[in-house]
Amino acid sequence: MTRMFRLAALPIAAALIAGSALAGNGNGNSGAKTGKGGFLLNVKAFDNCPAGDFIDTHRHQIAVQADYSLDQNGNLAGTIVKTNTIKLTSSGVDGDFQVIDGNACANRGRDGAELMIPIDAGNCADLSGDCTVDDPTFTQYKVYVRMVGQPGGAINVTSCAEETDDTIFDDNTTDQLNILCSTESVVEVRETGKGKTQFTDYTKELLTLCLDTFDDGNLDGRCDERVALFDPRLTYYFWQWDAWGRAHAQLVFKPVQ
Repeated sequence: MTRMFRLAALPIAAALIAGSALAGNGNGNSGAKTGKGGFLLNVKAFDNCPAGDFIDTHRHQIAVQADYSLDQNGNLAGTIVKTNTIKLTSSGVDGDFQVIDGNACANRGRDGAELMIPIDAGNCADLSGDCTVDDPTFTQYKVYVRMVGQPGGAINVTSCAEETDDTIFDDNTTDQLNILCSTESVVEVRETGKGKTQFTDYTKELLTLCLDTFDDGNLDGRCDERVALFDPRLTYYFWQWDAWGRAHAQLVFKPVQ
């Protein structure tokens, strides 16, 4: 039995409309430039995916499959479907950004993409050392997202990881290890018109997992605990990158001053 779950997915159209509304909630940052120590990443969806690995230290692009959606939350650990999966690894706070493997498309038949980023679990911590559920504090990097390219493309991106210990989020019903996915997601649509390509702050959604645990005595789809990327209590952190149409998203990682 799975210990955690996300709320049942809304119909795609409704979810995308909701995500579009969020993009206009005052979090927009049309001038989100990389700046010193920052990094720009393009994630592009292809109908016919490129065949190469895109393994290149200086590449700033990851390819994903268009019109592909998958929910891996609750599946057994070690059974990750690699299509449209972007594995996340840490290069340490003094490290660099690097696209280790830039192809997450379905035609590969092996590992997904991999992105290395220079943060550790301390990126999300207040003065007490906690990564709070409602108002987390980020100390190393934040990340902003905008949609560009052809109108109509859309994304739904969720941060996930695997359990390393079945007692961490245990509901006392099973000892199996699972894939755990956040209750929060990045939902964005490429629209047209003035101000429709603004950057939005999605640091919480992309650099933490907000998990529905059994700490409150039930699994109700609501976040009970926020876990920072690379917290050692979980392993194999990744983004599940659902895409519709030829979605082209730009991510800007900006160092926290």
